[in-house]
Amino acid sequence: MPDPTLKQIEVVRDDFARSRITGQPLPNLAPGQVLARIETFALTANNVSYAVSGDMLGYWRFFPCPEPWGVLPVWGFATVVRSRCEALPEGERFWGFLPMASHVVLEPGEVRARGFADVAAHRQGLADVYNRYQLTRTDPPELSGLEAERSALVPLFTTSFMIDDFLADNDWFGARQLLVLSASSKTGFGLADLAGRRDGRPVRVVGATSTGNRGFVEALGVCDQVVSYDEIETLDPQVPTVVVDLAGASEVRARVHGHFRDHLTHSCIVGVTHWDKRGRRDDLPGPKPAFFFGPGQAAKRDQDWGPGVMRQRAQVEALRIARETASLRTVETIAGAEGCQRAWTELLAGRVGPERVLMLSFHEHNG
Repeated sequence: MPDPTLKQIEVVRDDFARSRITGQPLPNLAPGQVLARIETFALTANNVSYAVSGDMLGYWRFFPCPEPWGVLPVWGFATVVRSRCEALPEGERFWGFLPMASHVVLEPGEVRARGFADVAAHRQGLADVYNRYQLTRTDPPELSGLEAERSALVPLFTTSFMIDDFLADNDWFGARQLLVLSASSKTGFGLADLAGRRDGRPVRVVGATSTGNRGFVEALGVCDQVVSYDEIETLDPQVPTVVVDLAGASEVRARVHGHFRDHLTHSCIVGVTHWDKRGRRDDLPGPKPAFFFGPGQAAKRDQDWGPGVMRQRAQVEALRIARETASLRTVETIAGAEGCQRAWTELLAGRVGPERVLMLSFHEHNG
């Protein structure tokens, strides 16, 4: 029998190693709302980035709870189990941005054959890409059998696509070399793959990673050169270089700036896989690091190419990369609220290697 409670994992917003499991009765719905049972969701380093930038970029606002606690956003699948929205009846299944929880209440609007938007008042003004959900009954055939990849990899590789497009849109800031920090991360090797495939190869791609992950990155075959973090200073400092920092480790970023100095043409901060080593330095030589916000580039391309075109192109590339790297991944399923909480703790502690894909569910018997 389905559990009649809504459980979720909440973390302290400025100390998200502290987490708790909360439970409450399933809520009553207001007119226009639906209650969906969250079936599965992925847990990746991307979720750490959401926590780190939760206040700055509004991620805590998607699924609000009383401070100092926050609900982590994840990507996954859910099915409507109660509905007071005629356009989205019970039984409809969808994919999109969800809370790390057993259930979610949404207020669907703009319902179309392929999807809908959550038009709840608290989500107004938040990035549109996170407010839109795709109905699975109209999925194209190429998505069949790729549910783990869709939740764990498509959002990350979509970010890779947006970074690559942003850099190309700015003529690579005059660089001849792209240095990717945390090249073992999904977003990192996705970016390396896309940049390396561009016509004319405008930049040479160098991936930097930890010594332990070096073999994994080399096996991907997407970088012209792979270096460990302690080898950064062996790179030619005279080559005009754009750096994309997905690690968020201030010490590594400072070394890159100190090594390339004025030959660093742009310093782009995207994620924080090394969340415990983050920090700010305002006295770095070379360009001031600039935070990349993917939905901003998506909004620009919605104007340039038409609404949703960028997301469609990004998803095609994301699925290609997911298929091509499938042999290097192992999908692991974890069930139960306590198991989900342990997985979050493991991820924060750096004990989830790049070859592991974690698919979670609060429901012990997810069927």
